[in-house]
This record gives sequence, structure tokens and C-alpha cells, in this order.
Amino acid sequence: MASVKPTENQEAIARDANILYLRLQQDIVEGLRPLPNFPQVATRVSELILDPNYRTKDLVEALEQDQHLTNLLMKVASSSLYPSKEPYDNLGLAIRMMGDDTTRNLVLIYTLDKLFRTNMPTIRQKIKRVWEESARVAAISAWIANFTTNFKSEAALLAGLLQDTGALFIISALGEKMKTDYHWKLIDEIIKQHGNELSVIILERWNMPKEIVTCAQTKDQWLRDENKKPDLADLILIARYHAYLGTDNINNCPKITDMPAAKKVKFKGGEMTPFQGLKIVSEYKGEIADITRLLII
Repeated sequence: MASVKPTENQEAIARDANILYLRLQQDIVEGLRPLPNFPQVATRVSELILDPNYRTKDLVEALEQDQHLTNLLMKVASSSLYPSKEPYDNLGLAIRMMGDDTTRNLVLIYTLDKLFRTNMPTIRQKIKRVWEESARVAAISAWIANFTTNFKSEAALLAGLLQDTGALFIISALGEKMKTDYHWKLIDEIIKQHGNELSVIILERWNMPKEIVTCAQTKDQWLRDENKKPDLADLILIARYHAYLGTDNINNCPKITDMPAAKKVKFKGGEMTPFQGLKIVSEYKGEIADITRLLII
């Protein structure tokens, strides 16, 4: 790691963070800090689902080897995301009710959380903080999607969680060598400048759908206005804005009335106001909190 001089000057932080990031890039190329591979369990589930002779029984047998994953799937199937449903105690029924895509996404969510786990307390705390924020964004995204005319809650849930994949990698890759508060400032700066970039690289490496990659690429780009029609990235921007309310992060956001995304996303019933999302988040805060807790495995 390059030597850095502890100073609180922002210019020095930006300079030293750039030096550290260049070193990280070199380590990635040389294989010293490789990018994470797509989780094997998620790969196996995808292969099963794509098999023309696929049977739910085969998927159940593969998933039941991990009791925590089985419990997660049944809890989500019984959650407020699927109203008017009885609690599930049978994994096969839960999978059939949620559908293949949702099941595959939830498996990825579970394995992604495990992918960045560590025994080092400081790193674990930093990763947990990022994951908790991502889980809240994902929960809000999924819930708002339920009230829109052209978005699926399952895709919104996954997109919200995967936005910070780059940040999780940066913390796990560099955290072991971080000894001072100044060093952590450098990591924060790298995440700020390059987190989206690394998220895109990792998600493309995993062959994630283009709309998921775009969500990661445009994180916090509040004034993004690339298309006349709303896309999933617009929905995630709205969700993240609401997740930032009540935190210091909101200080870096524009007024919601200035966000093109908030004006484009159309809600059921014909309402299309920048404040409709806020109304939904406020009225269903209990349900959103329940989903957030489910995602923090």
C-alpha cells in the first residue's frame, strides 16, 4: 500500500485516495485482490431454472441443504410483499408462489451477503452499515414498485441491493490494511469516486441484466434524465432518496421536485406527483421495516 500522510485537507485525501485506488486496480489485474466470482449456489440455482427439464423438486433439494436460505425464502414468501397469503412451512409451495425469478434473486441476495462476510470487527461493522442501507433502499424500491404500472417488486428489490456491490468490495479488499481514521477517510473517498464504477464491473462480470447494471451505474445521479419513459434506475433513485431522508446523506440531494425521476415514475390510479412515493413510504413504513429486517441476514 502506498504511504500516506495523515492530514485532514480534502485535497490531500483526494490525492491519497487516488494513489490507493490505483494500487487496488493493479492488485486486481495481478490477481492479488481478485474481483468476487458469482456465488456458486446462485449459479447452481440459475442452471436448474434454465434447464428445460427443470422440476421444483430439484430446486428444493438443492436449497434445503442450507437451512438459513430455506428459512429466508419462506419468510419472504410469507411477508407483506405477498399480501393475503398464509405463512409457508413448505419450501416447494413458497417457490411456486414467488416464481423462479424471485427465488433466484433471493438466493443471490443471500449468497452476496455471505460473499463479503469477515471476522474482522471493524470491516464487519463497515460492511454491515453499507448492507443495512442497501437493504432499506431495496425494501423501499420493492414496495414502491407494487404501486407502479410498469415495475416488478422482485427486480426492484435486487437492483436496490446490488447498487453498492462496489462499495462492499472496496471495504473488504482494502479494510484489512486500514489502521487509522484517516485511512478510512480514503476508503470513503474511493467509494464516493469509484464505487459505481466497480459495481458496474462486478455486475457485468456476473452477467447481470442491463437494467440492474444501469441502476448501479447511476446511483446518486439525482438529475439523471436520459429517457422520456421511466426505467428501473429512476425507480431506484426515488427509493434511495427516501432512504436518505432523516440522514446526513439527504444534504447532498436536490429537492425531490427537481428530480426528473420523481416526475416520470407513474403510480397506479394515474397519480404522478413527486410526493406520491413519500406518501407510500410513510403509510407502509412498518411493512418496509419488516422487509428490511428480512434482508439483513
